[in-house]
Order: sequence, then structure tokens, then C-alpha cells
Amino acid sequence: MTALDLQTRPESPARWFNPLALRKFWLSMDKNDRVVEWSQSKLGIAVLHGAFLLALATLPVIRAKHMALIAMTLGLAALLPGRRGMVLTGMGILFFLLRPFRSELHYTNFAEIWPEIGLLGAMNTQAGMMACSLAYLGLILLLIENHRRKTVSILAERPVLSLLVLGTALTALTLLLPRDHGLFTVTWILVAYLSSTFFFIGYILMAVRQKGRMENTTLLGYVRPFWADSVVPIKGPGYLSKFQAHDAAALAVTRLKGLKLAVWAVILFWTGEIVFNQFVHSSLGLPHFEAHLKTVSAGSPTSLALGWVVLAVHFLERILVVGALVHALVAVIRMAGFAIPRGMVKPLGSRTISEYWGKYLFYFKELLSDFFFFPTFQRCFKKHPRLRIAFATFMAAFVGNILFDVISDGPAFAVDGFAATIDNFYSYTVYAGGLTLGIIWSQLFQTKPRPEDGFLRYQVLPRVIVLGFFALLQIFDDSSGVIPLGDRFTFFASLFGVN
Repeated sequence: MTALDLQTRPESPARWFNPLALRKFWLSMDKNDRVVEWSQSKLGIAVLHGAFLLALATLPVIRAKHMALIAMTLGLAALLPGRRGMVLTGMGILFFLLRPFRSELHYTNFAEIWPEIGLLGAMNTQAGMMACSLAYLGLILLLIENHRRKTVSILAERPVLSLLVLGTALTALTLLLPRDHGLFTVTWILVAYLSSTFFFIGYILMAVRQKGRMENTTLLGYVRPFWADSVVPIKGPGYLSKFQAHDAAALAVTRLKGLKLAVWAVILFWTGEIVFNQFVHSSLGLPHFEAHLKTVSAGSPTSLALGWVVLAVHFLERILVVGALVHALVAVIRMAGFAIPRGMVKPLGSRTISEYWGKYLFYFKELLSDFFFFPTFQRCFKKHPRLRIAFATFMAAFVGNILFDVISDGPAFAVDGFAATIDNFYSYTVYAGGLTLGIIWSQLFQTKPRPEDGFLRYQVLPRVIVLGFFALLQIFDDSSGVIPLGDRFTFFASLFGVN
């Protein structure tokens, strides 16, 4: 047998044991006609869903109860392809009825406050919560209809601003009213619901004005879509409809992309778990970020190099964990039939600060742009382009960024007190300020690197600057108030040899 014979032989089945060949097949399977055709069969649909749910089940970042809801929704959507939209809407509404709030703490607070509502307090907490959820959906329905008909013009013309004013007034009322006052419980419950759905409602109202009318019941399914496990919407119904699969082949391709992304989320999470938690922290003994920060702020002697290593490892850990969660949620949306873009795309390759910000948390950046940047950009400083961009960026990256967390924590003001709640945001305010200055500098003054600048100035230095900026900024990226702002500044200064 000659060399030519070997080169022209049909490919052997043994090629599939070649890792590079397997990787190539895996990455391109949504473009493989035979795979796409098989994925439309009953067996293919079952295998895809089984593999997808198995992958998600290995991710501890997804709660077991939420995992059960996702499995039930995707299963029903696959069994009833002609009623897929109805299934997604119905399960979204069900999710909201069962889990209307932002965090477990809000459920605890609700359980303590609900018995004080009067006669209705005789209902058990879960029944009371579902009754409140149904009533709240009714209010949202009225808001949607008003947005269509413009009965109350100010609510229709400035819906987000009106909601913000309403939320602020209700939150202030919870602070002013005595805890035993009859209106306190009702007001606090309204704040809890509004804080958890504020931006979802905003996107729903945006969709009302877009082309292609959606039914009100469909819109209600997006108050808390079945995939949403946080207060950060992945855009809204109008945006998702642009990526919806309208035939069996497109749906198969979208599901294949969802499966690939879910597996990538698993790889990211367990790489971080094995490499960092098991090896770097457990085997090598490198301290965790918060523990080391507390050690430094307490005045214990430590080396400069150790501080930078701890910071760098924490930075990479966070990217892996956040990336795994974001990819998992986007993968669920793709399995539901919406081929939306990924929520994080190669942030470590960014050469500018604004590029990193757009790649790291794409949908959070989009939320700040939709609700704060573009409305400001359209109205302010039209004759001053640079000031216009800078001010719109300030409204999004600073004002919007802080408002997002303040709105989400609205119920805490009445429970913990105004001063204690605001104290939690000092560190995050520093973070938002640094982020804003960095993005504005990047947009207006940073020269974008070019290939002709050479390998060092194009491939290396820009990435070192960008990643170093965000690694240092993450020291203050916290709104829990667990570690005082002064301790964070102490750790920051210690990285530069200042004690």
C-alpha cells in the first residue's frame, strides 16, 4: 500500500477518537444538515433535551426547584410544539405566582409581615403570596392597556420614570409609616413586588409599542419568564421575538446551539471548581479573596506579590462562575426556541475598557443602555457630541448601575432602616464611579490598538491594562455591606505597597 493509497482512503471510524475531530464536529453540528435533520426526529428531540437537562443538573448555580421548572417547561414545549408559545407563557406566569421576589430574604420578610395585613392575614403565607401575585398581575394588565390606549397620558408617555417615582414614593412611605399601621403591610408588599419586576415591566411596555402586536397574556408571561432566576432581564419580549425559531429546522438548530452552550457552561464552572477551589485554594493553600482582604485590613503582615496573586485568581474565578451562570440561562432560552446571542463573549480578549464592559455582561450592559443611556443620549446635549456621550454614559454606568441595585433592594429600607441599607452601597458607588470614568476615558480618549502597532502594543499591553483595571475595580464591586469600604481601600492601597 502506497502513501497515496493512505491519503485517498475513506475516513476511518477511528477518526472519531481524535479529540480535534470530535471538537470540530461538536462545534459545527448545528451547521451539519444530517445532524439538524436527526434533531427534528422524536428520538433526536428526546436525546437533545435529555443531554441538555443532564448538563444543567451538574451546575450547582441553578437551584433544584428552578431546575425542575425548566425541565417541566422544556418538556411540555417539546411535547406540544404547536402550543409552544402558550406553554412558555403559562409557565412564566406560574413561575411568577410561585416565586415573585428577588431573594430568599424577601420571602422571609413577607412571611413575617403578611399576618399583619388584617383579615387576609388569616390565609397561610403561600396562599397569600399567590393572591397578591394575581392581584399584581391585574395591575400590570391595566398598565399594559393604559400603554396601548394612553388613558393616563403621563403613565403612557413616561412609563419607566412613572414607575420609578411610584416606587420611590412607596419606599418612602414604608419608612414613614409605623410598622403597626394598617397601610404599612400593603405598601411594603407593593414595594417588594415592584422592586423584583421593575425592569421586566419596563421591557414589556417597550414591547407594546413595537411592531407585531403581542397579546396581553403573552406579555404577562414575561413578568418573570421561566428561565429568569434574577432581577436582570435578558432583554424583553420584543427583542426575543426577533430570534424566535419559526420552523422545525430553525428550532433544531437553536436547540443544538443551546446544548453546546450548556456544555460550555459546565466546562467553565467545573474548570473553576477543580483548578481554583480544589487545587489553588485547597492544595496550594492560596487564601480566598475576602479572607485575604480581611487579613490585610486587620494589619497582619503579608507580601505584595501574594495580594496580586489573590486578586488575579479571584478575578478569573469570578469570570468563570458568572460566565457559567449566564451561559446556562442563555442556553435555556435557546432550548425554548430563541437563538439569542451569548451573554458573555471572550472578555479576556478585550483591548479597551468599553469593549470589555460590552463583552463581560452583555445583557446587563444592554439593560443600562436601554433604560438610561439611550433615553439620555436622545434628549441631552445634542450640540455637544463628546459631552453627550459622556453624560449618557454617566447616567447608565453610574446612576443606572446604582439605581438598579437600590431598586432591587427596595424592601430592605423598611426592614433594615434607611441608614443601614444605604451603608451597603458605599463600596458599590466607588465601583460604579471607577467604571464610569474608565468607560468614558475609553470611549473618548483611548486610542484603539491597531495590528500595525506591533505585537506588544497590540496583543499584550492593551489587555494587561484592561484586565488590570477591572481586576482592581472588582475590589469594590459589592453591595452587601459585609466588608466595610475602609477595609477595601486598605487592601487596594496595600497592592501598591502603601500600608
